[in-house]
Amino acid sequence: MKKINFIFIMLIVLLLSACSFWGDKGAGDDYALIIDGEKILVSEFSVYLFEQKKTFEEMGGDDIWDTNFDGVKAEEIAKENALHSIVYVKTACKNASDINVSLDDEDKKEAERLAEEKLNEIGEEYCRSVGLDKDKAVSIMEEILLQQKVMDSITKGYQISEADYSAYIDDYIKNNPDDSTPKDVLAENMRSSYIESKKAEIYNNQIEKWSENITTEKNEAVWEKISVQDLHNS
Repeated sequence: MKKINFIFIMLIVLLLSACSFWGDKGAGDDYALIIDGEKILVSEFSVYLFEQKKTFEEMGGDDIWDTNFDGVKAEEIAKENALHSIVYVKTACKNASDINVSLDDEDKKEAERLAEEKLNEIGEEYCRSVGLDKDKAVSIMEEILLQQKVMDSITKGYQISEADYSAYIDDYIKNNPDDSTPKDVLAENMRSSYIESKKAEIYNNQIEKWSENITTEKNEAVWEKISVQDLHNS
């Protein structure tokens, strides 16, 4: 599902090796965060961080992890993005029943398929090292799918304003003088991404309202040891 990448960017690696850091019992008993009173285990955080890892490397290659952004390491940004992704998912799931959104049997089957796919993608060795098994992966994917259904419900009434869109294209042309693409072609090519960005804005605003009183606390001892570098060895 392409939107699983929305608002999402994720996963983990340690300074020696995943197995050597977490030990044989895995990280199932270790939590990375507490969100609104719920402990987020390293195994769950890993799934989100893995998506961040993929996104960052798609943008900047493997060398992206040697890059600083305004003095902040790429890895720290990836970890913070993963944290925010989890907050979004948990917040959406918490409020899903209030807007009559739930998973059906087909969604649950899809969650199982996605869980198996994700476990294979991350790698057996790493999953074992952090205690990420199929049941946990399925639960995580169910929440991600529920979040997507919440987003679809919130944004389903959106209708594009042609006047606003035309002004948006005019601004693009003004700010990109080297792009000689005709306006009508630009308008056709950029419409889909514009609509998605507007829906994302609507959704983000709603999530921010819902999450105003949600507290987030890092388990600093564990947080500092989480590293995307370990995933390179998965």
